[in-house]
Amino acid sequence: MDNKNTTKIYLKFNLVTFLVVFLLSSSTIFIQKVKANSNSIYASSVYKTAWETINEKYYFKSKVNLERWENKFENKIDDLDDAHNCINKLVRELDDPYTKFLSREKFQEEQDIINSTLTGIGVKLSNKKPIVLDVLAESPAEKEGIMPNDYILSVGNKSTNNLDGSQTADLIRGPVGAPFTVKLKRREKVLTKTLRREELKFRAVSSRLLDNNIALIKIDSFLPANTSNLFKDEIIKYMSADGIIIDLRNNSGGLVKNAIEIADMLLKEGKIISTVNLSKTINDFANSSQIYNSNIVILANERTASASEILLSALKENKRAIVIGKKTFGKGLVQELIRLPDDTALQVTIAVYLTPNGTFINKKGIIPDVILNNEEKQLEKAREILYTLKEKSKIAFL
Repeated sequence: MDNKNTTKIYLKFNLVTFLVVFLLSSSTIFIQKVKANSNSIYASSVYKTAWETINEKYYFKSKVNLERWENKFENKIDDLDDAHNCINKLVRELDDPYTKFLSREKFQEEQDIINSTLTGIGVKLSNKKPIVLDVLAESPAEKEGIMPNDYILSVGNKSTNNLDGSQTADLIRGPVGAPFTVKLKRREKVLTKTLRREELKFRAVSSRLLDNNIALIKIDSFLPANTSNLFKDEIIKYMSADGIIIDLRNNSGGLVKNAIEIADMLLKEGKIISTVNLSKTINDFANSSQIYNSNIVILANERTASASEILLSALKENKRAIVIGKKTFGKGLVQELIRLPDDTALQVTIAVYLTPNGTFINKKGIIPDVILNNEEKQLEKAREILYTLKEKSKIAFL
């Protein structure tokens, strides 16, 4: 009898245990399914937002069948990685090098540049190749003797073979203070530098006074939000200068508003730019807020692009400046940076712009008034032209 009762109790215990375990397992599976479904719904909404953004704002959308991409990945997006892969596929379909998907890290980096808070070694790289275009003053790169035109062969133990400038920059990114090596080629020499990333003091505008009362103002980027204010601070220093050289070489552009505001400081009147988006044309004119009225020369090269070309064309076509150097890059498209729900972003081409004369410079560039390929002689030529103009004005005054 006791054995039978014991067996019954044991069986009951096992049954209860089984039911509890079964219910717990079922509950866990159910929760995981709900969580997975929730992740899928959220990830799908990120893709949906990206598609809606492109469909609403993309300037060249008439050239692409966007409708077939709206539900192309329905029931195929399980998580954010899937969503990001699908967004990248959509962006590649546009065949527009300026419309891009930005990861959280890349988007944050863009925001940091806009806010002038950078971390790195202080080099600006070419888009196509791992070639140093410029070195930030007082940066780790300058302290270690890295120079423009240095070719980066490797970062750490990773070769840059077949990598472009952006991919090489990804290798350089990392934690502040951690040492790493960079191997460079400079003419026939191979050099190895040990660097540490730092928080950089980035100023988009710098200046110095040359001889004959001529000032040089260099604008490295139009991307920081305070670029036009920095330029104004510099131009005010040289109100009595007999001429100003604005160096836009290797400046790949940035915020359009900065270029327009700087042009307005240097023009008494005239059109600055026409921006054509999907719904209308917006014309920006100088509003008589000119703060410097003496002679101006602009230095440009094949990497002078976008917002730099807006400022350059506004001054050149309004007969306000003489341009020296090489034909510019030729980017006549305007992008907007749009945050997505998961803090990634899309950079979308939303408009084209025309110069004051109505010229669309995209893939054409702007030809300088004085073509001079030797960059070392460009500054010398600019000084010579400004000195000549100064002497002519003296004669006219007499």
